[in-house]
Amino acid sequence: MNELVERFEIVFNQIHQQLKEMNGFPKNDNFVELLQHSKLKHSVIRVYFDQLKQYAKLRNAIVHERIRDDYYIATPNEEVVEKLEQILHTLEKPPAAIEFATRPVMFFKADTPLTRIIEAFNEHGISQFPIYDEGRTFLGLLTNDGVVRWLSQSVKDGSVTVEGIVAQDVLVAEKDLSVEFLAANGTVYELEEMFETSLEAERKLKAVILTEYGDANEKPTGIVTTWDLIKVDRRTPDE
Repeated sequence: MNELVERFEIVFNQIHQQLKEMNGFPKNDNFVELLQHSKLKHSVIRVYFDQLKQYAKLRNAIVHERIRDDYYIATPNEEVVEKLEQILHTLEKPPAAIEFATRPVMFFKADTPLTRIIEAFNEHGISQFPIYDEGRTFLGLLTNDGVVRWLSQSVKDGSVTVEGIVAQDVLVAEKDLSVEFLAANGTVYELEEMFETSLEAERKLKAVILTEYGDANEKPTGIVTTWDLIKVDRRTPDE
């Protein structure tokens, strides 16, 4: 039984260290406090929050309520220890950002007719498309909101003419959409950090586009919005 206690304490301490790193090694390094702060920033922690909080109670019972050196008031069973080890493994090797991205990414060239893009909105149920020029330079994100805004601004005598209008013409109606780029092998932690940083800066991040090396002018391999991050929260602890 002492072997299980030892395994439990070692893994628990390693998870505690991970939480410290996530929070920049704050002066208050209480496990539960760190857990609460990490929960606000990282979906992976939210997935395991309740379990880790219970394990913290068990750890306190083991450390602070020991009756004798060789006798504990509470001890973990094999299943608990294995579960804690599994959580540590997930924290040390977090899911890749690409797992939560929408893919493949539909994108258009700057000279794509607006009519084709409107058809794509309707056909695929997608609300935004990256736009690139002939040299594959990223020009911006064209959204259905932006298209509607352009249409409303272009009404003349009760009608709108879209003939000859291309993607690049409509991009000017977009309202400073914030887009960032991340390498396809980036982690979900990096992804969430981008959204968290933009929130703290009061700058709404519309999307993170994943490319092979995180270069804006590479072919997109995935696109992530705040809605896609919900997939992390919905992942069960056993997945």
